[in-house]
Amino acid sequence: MSLNRLVSPFLIISLLSSIVLLGCQSTSTANSQQSTTVSIISTKEQSNTTDETAIKKALPSLPITNELLEQYHWQLVSAVSNTYDDNGRLIRASVGNFYHPDYPISVNFGSYPDNSQYASFSSDCNGSGAPYLLLKDHTLKVGSIVSTDMGCSETSNRIESALFNLMGDSSSKLTLSLQPSQLTSETPADFPRYNLLQTMETGETLVWKNGKKVNR
Repeated sequence: MSLNRLVSPFLIISLLSSIVLLGCQSTSTANSQQSTTVSIISTKEQSNTTDETAIKKALPSLPITNELLEQYHWQLVSAVSNTYDDNGRLIRASVGNFYHPDYPISVNFGSYPDNSQYASFSSDCNGSGAPYLLLKDHTLKVGSIVSTDMGCSETSNRIESALFNLMGDSSSKLTLSLQPSQLTSETPADFPRYNLLQTMETGETLVWKNGKKVNR
């Protein structure tokens, strides 16, 4: 079934009404701005960067459900592109557009009364939404993105364009684990703190951390 057919005209109208609020919703302050870096790794087997390595060390991964995704507000904390040169060497580069401190990137998942699901992406300007499917093997399928048009800054427009182009009509694999700090902490957190590793079919890897979701 085509993902785009999951959203009826009525649901798109409902989505656009709700994502205007999401576009204005404040999110937690982003981490300090990280400069764009490029590194070359000699073999494909060499270990990945800190966030991804920490997640993989926390394996076995935890089960992922629609209910769990929809329970939290997910903030992007790391985004890296992965390509190979002609000699088979892995080239890793931070996705510079995604590290601007004034435009933190987040995603919220939700469900309509008819049990169809949608994902809403934001960089603190326009709201957006797209139908999504979570398969049993933790493959995430995202359909075409629709968004509001609020007229943001040049920087925000650049970030949103990169974000929507990456996420729209995409396929990726999800891996969920507890954050390393929670594994070693003696003080229980008020809710489980997760790392959500998203490996895009196009080669990028993103790390999201969960926070409390504010329903408007």
